[in-house]
Amino acid sequence: MKTLTLALVAVGAIGLAVATAQAQTLTWWHHMPLEGAQGKLFQKYATEFEAANPGVKIEIHSVPPTQYFTMLSATLAAGDAPDILGMSYRNFSEFHDNRILSPIDAQALRSMGFSTVNDLKAAYSPGVLDPYRVGDSFYAVPWQFNIYAYIINAKHFREAGLDPAKDAPKTWDEVFHVAQKLVQKDASGRITRQALSFPFTHDAAWFLLELEPVIHDLGSSILNNDRTEALINNEAGVRAMKLVKKRFELGVSDKNIAAGLDYFNQGFPTGKFSMIVGGNWGIPRWRKEYAATVGKDDLLAIPYPTFSGKPAVASTTSWAWVVYARSTKKDLAWRFANFLTSQPSRNLIETGDIVPRAGWSQTEGARTVPQAAFWEQQLQFARPLANFPRYSRVADVLKKAMEEILLLDRDIQKTLDRAKTNIDAILQEGKKK
Repeated sequence: MKTLTLALVAVGAIGLAVATAQAQTLTWWHHMPLEGAQGKLFQKYATEFEAANPGVKIEIHSVPPTQYFTMLSATLAAGDAPDILGMSYRNFSEFHDNRILSPIDAQALRSMGFSTVNDLKAAYSPGVLDPYRVGDSFYAVPWQFNIYAYIINAKHFREAGLDPAKDAPKTWDEVFHVAQKLVQKDASGRITRQALSFPFTHDAAWFLLELEPVIHDLGSSILNNDRTEALINNEAGVRAMKLVKKRFELGVSDKNIAAGLDYFNQGFPTGKFSMIVGGNWGIPRWRKEYAATVGKDDLLAIPYPTFSGKPAVASTTSWAWVVYARSTKKDLAWRFANFLTSQPSRNLIETGDIVPRAGWSQTEGARTVPQAAFWEQQLQFARPLANFPRYSRVADVLKKAMEEILLLDRDIQKTLDRAKTNIDAILQEGKKK
């Protein structure tokens, strides 16, 4: 785990509350790499907050995404929890049920500068607080809102004699048709550049970004409507899994290459493959981090492919700041959370990430987002990704099943049948409690 402690004490500031002036260290956990665009901005935010609040020190812990919730759970179990931490909407219910999170009560509202809950709601885009709500109480303020579609390497298309605009695939048949033109192989037939890849080295959410929109397009879902039973092994689930596997069967992807590739941080932006499921943050971030190799017209976002060819599916995800229920610095933590989410335009300009404050899409920063109008249009098709109870355990079952099918060539129906049995048992455990 990388740990960075930033300490800046400003002298001579006036007009600050006595409690703020007292020496306090606020421990802050998140999952963004410190060397990345968002990680660098977080460090600036910490320095600026310290300068505005003499005596306050922000201790930043940047934990790799694949280890984040495992390490967080271990730290909480040891009684050494951070004061403020990043929380995915998918994991929110688990941490809430374990009484880890502090509600946004009247004192928290005052700390953030709000008089009422309605004031808080008005400060954010409609609906973005809802995934972090239980009953009448909210527990988090979102700092990242993501919309996912397809992104193609337009440079690869042009090199293959394809027009990125006219030949951008709309259907899955078209995806595999252009993939056979995009893939590159040596004289022996070995793939040297994939057309498509797969996020084997990433967490389960990335697996589900490949699978769940296909299931939605087929009119089904991973769980039933009341989220008490898995549907993953039904006809739609099997058909969706066959579609995901087809890239390897057609020889436009290599599972051995994919299994060792950093899918979205390094693989796609450095041209290791040509098409990816990607978020609104992808193109602006990759342009910044790979400025020497990613040109202005090299990457293009397009609607997620469907069987009919009509735009119909998109996924959304979000992360928010929560405060530890036993923190002795709740007021300061909520004030810092509000500070971190108060600059949506700057965040877009420096990182490409959406902080879903009300009016973000009309800010100067929004004008810097490539294809901003496209991403806004995709919201009409969007559904939260993998928003189901006991997420970590259910998602791990799904990830394991997909790994067995894609890497070990296990029977799809039998593997998904086992996954359903295991998921149903997990859901029943939660129901009994």
